[in-house]
Amino acid sequence: MDCREIYEALIVGVKDYFHKNNLNKAVIGLSGGVDSSVASFLAVKSLGSKSVTGILMPDAGTTSKENMEDAKVIAKKLKISYKIFPINDFLDSFKKTSGLKRDKYAEANAKARIRMMLLYYSANLNNALVIGTSDKSEIALGYTTKYGDNASDILVIGDLWKTEVIEMGKFLGVPHSILRKKPSAELIKGQTAEKELGASYEVLDKILRMHIEQDLSKKEIIEKGFNKKIVQNVIKRIRTNEHKRRSPVIIRVSEKSFHGMEWRMPITNRFKG
Repeated sequence: MDCREIYEALIVGVKDYFHKNNLNKAVIGLSGGVDSSVASFLAVKSLGSKSVTGILMPDAGTTSKENMEDAKVIAKKLKISYKIFPINDFLDSFKKTSGLKRDKYAEANAKARIRMMLLYYSANLNNALVIGTSDKSEIALGYTTKYGDNASDILVIGDLWKTEVIEMGKFLGVPHSILRKKPSAELIKGQTAEKELGASYEVLDKILRMHIEQDLSKKEIIEKGFNKKIVQNVIKRIRTNEHKRRSPVIIRVSEKSFHGMEWRMPITNRFKG
């Protein structure tokens, strides 16, 4: 990967998007992980440190002290202002007032959506856009929460595989302590992405690239020596999580809308299902 070339293309793209929307401020969730760190570096390189605000949203009992400290390190290194909004009270209030059944996965997704609510609230107050931190590997696998961490105004690393994000992090000067971490959304205590996905991102990215970019079938990938179970899991995730990569489906009821404009189905994502 030519980091310099890709870096310059990303900067041009971010600047152009903000210019076309007549906005110059951004907010971004800082987790202390590689994705949010690289996205923050790119945002600051594009817009300047005074135009970017970092939002730290720890979950007491789940978010590690190390990640909180690393998030602060990134903010200070980039000279951006940051705010800390613990999310526990929001989640506790929701569980108490809703009276709904408890489920750790539903609660994990609620945490991601609470964080996105806080990001958009902050963006609204500052006439800013929300910088997303999902990478291409997470998007392909559907390893995101719908209307949670996959909701944003612009995805600056959305076309970089996780392994490429780490390469870009090295190029940008992201601290090594962050680059070597095991990725985790920290929605459930002890959870890591690779543990949940069943393989390292180095392996996952190779399979994803062969299937998506080279159009190789499951059988062809397995024949190249990859673990059958892992390959099956990856391709299954791509297919079953297609709905996470699409805009909400509009059910067409007529050829014309009341404005006389054609109804059109949302454009499908290039990831094949």
